[in-house]
Amino acid sequence: MVLHNKELSYKKILIIRLGAIGDVVNSMVIHQAIKEKHPDVEIHYMTLDYIAPLLKNDKNISKIWTIENSKKKDMFYILKKGFELRKERFDAVISLSNSIRNVIMNIIAAPKIIARRSKKSVNGHAVGAFFNSAAVLFDDLKLPQRVVLEVDNDAKEKISNIIKEYPRPYIVINPGGAHNSEREGRIWREDYWIETGNRLVEKYGGTVFVVGAKSEREAHKPFLKIKNSVLFSGELSLMESAALYSFSDLFLSIDSGPLHIAAALGVKALSIMGSTAGRACGPYSPNGAFISPLLKCAPCKKTKCPKLVEGEIYTPCISTITPDMVMNKISELKFLDNKESNSSALHGV
Repeated sequence: MVLHNKELSYKKILIIRLGAIGDVVNSMVIHQAIKEKHPDVEIHYMTLDYIAPLLKNDKNISKIWTIENSKKKDMFYILKKGFELRKERFDAVISLSNSIRNVIMNIIAAPKIIARRSKKSVNGHAVGAFFNSAAVLFDDLKLPQRVVLEVDNDAKEKISNIIKEYPRPYIVINPGGAHNSEREGRIWREDYWIETGNRLVEKYGGTVFVVGAKSEREAHKPFLKIKNSVLFSGELSLMESAALYSFSDLFLSIDSGPLHIAAALGVKALSIMGSTAGRACGPYSPNGAFISPLLKCAPCKKTKCPKLVEGEIYTPCISTITPDMVMNKISELKFLDNKESNSSALHGV
């Protein structure tokens, strides 16, 4: 991290965060906070090509730079990108990763100053740490109550036409992916998802939309056991997925990129946490909430759970969260008490 230097003027800034989706969304707090106080600052953002569509409607960004996901390990390609950045003569680069490729591009870009991701948060949340990365350049910034994501109008119109025949409320569930090493400790039980989905439909009516990536579609087919469910996993682009989330009356999810997209859209979002901390990784929004495990060892952030019994796929921590707990939390927060559409209030702040 660098210290604020009042003698330097930052009129042109580059933010670099290649992934993952949730981190890119949460890091949007940086340019949101800067532009609120310094509207004349020109801000560029670099990320992976498949994430970039989420930023295209952001009026705070002057230019989006992309790294092709298939070439992100190609050092010749990274060097070339670095020299393209150098031509822009940035006053500052806010580099939100310590990866080799980021370091190389930072050095070649040769800004007046490089600010790195802060290890400290102003509020305990990852968003607060991203905010601190900008606060070292500007000492008058104010932390927004939530990150704001703008959805493409064409995507909203397409999704609206698809779902308009389904009864409300719209309950979107994001169960996550395969039980792999990256997601161990963050995947909730399949039978719990199905039970919760059915209980929500029985109590509130409406439709359950199941969402996820193409690679998750097969794993999500069992969720069609939920009454009034529709499987969207693998069928929508990233922006179309965001459009679907924007129409939801409740977004129920594990800790994931889609969760943070939903939070940035301002919808009512509830996260089922496992090995990651709800305070740091839950939905950052006044309409967001989370449920934490009952085990004292959680959160641990470990890739592998030392307490996972051989042959089991669900870690003990997240398995302590039951459908009863989720139903009670939704009732306590009155998330589905109003069955009218939330769409009219989704995109303002």
